[in-house]
Amino acid sequence: MKKTLLKVLISFSLILIFCLILLNCSDESSTTLAPYEGQRDLALLEVTLNYTPDIQWLGGRVSAVGVNRGPRAALDTSLVWLTTAQDNSISSYVTVGENTDVDRILSYGGTPVDSLQDETEYTFWIAEKAAFDAMLDSAAMAPAIFSDSTFILRFLLKGQYGGAKDPQGNLIVQMRVFREQTLLENKYVIDWTPDTIPFRRIAIRESSFGGFTDLIWHIVTPDGVPDNIYPPVVIGSTVPGTDTAIPWPETGFESNTVYFVWMANSDWVINDFRPGAPGYAWYRIFAF
Repeated sequence: MKKTLLKVLISFSLILIFCLILLNCSDESSTTLAPYEGQRDLALLEVTLNYTPDIQWLGGRVSAVGVNRGPRAALDTSLVWLTTAQDNSISSYVTVGENTDVDRILSYGGTPVDSLQDETEYTFWIAEKAAFDAMLDSAAMAPAIFSDSTFILRFLLKGQYGGAKDPQGNLIVQMRVFREQTLLENKYVIDWTPDTIPFRRIAIRESSFGGFTDLIWHIVTPDGVPDNIYPPVVIGSTVPGTDTAIPWPETGFESNTVYFVWMANSDWVINDFRPGAPGYAWYRIFAF
């Protein structure tokens, strides 16, 4: 009888211990993260339209980010910009022109640049250390550790410029309008050369010619104040020393619409919108 009772007590104790072990395992599994299964592939998310574009990506940290002129990512003479780290520590985004690894670019025979050119084909790429150490060899370019994208960079707004000419027959200024996009904002800039010539009035209208009707933006230097608008001018921004006659609309530029940017200085006679009127400069925007 005593032996039977002893066996029952032992069996009960073993069952109790087993249950406690199971309970403890269950508690641990509820607070412990499951192991990470697999790695997300690197993927370029955005390259902004800018002379010094931002390059943004998904998939993790990398060891190198580069730009090649032409259709191929390579560590050769086509390399124009590169930033590097000793390990995979570059995260999320970089800006072309910043933290440039000039020595490495030169060692590959490339040509370092501070900014990129419009209407030019570039290849943008990101690489983890394994791919970069393998010199971007095709065998090392798995999606998990390398990603690239090739396209023609376009940030200048296509159009035609004109206006008054100097006694030698040259335009008093040559205008351009370009897009300056970053990851945080998207703006348009009016620029002209020589940048030493100021104006006192800038206007933009939906039209192919100058005029005061259909204006979507208009800034003016107050009477009695010398010409004071120098380049560059961000469209829609507050320009010191000027009054905003017509504010920039929230909708901004619309696609498939022709716009006309015109400027005038103290030599201009009001309402003289002849293409070569004295003191007058313009830029007709054809496409976005």
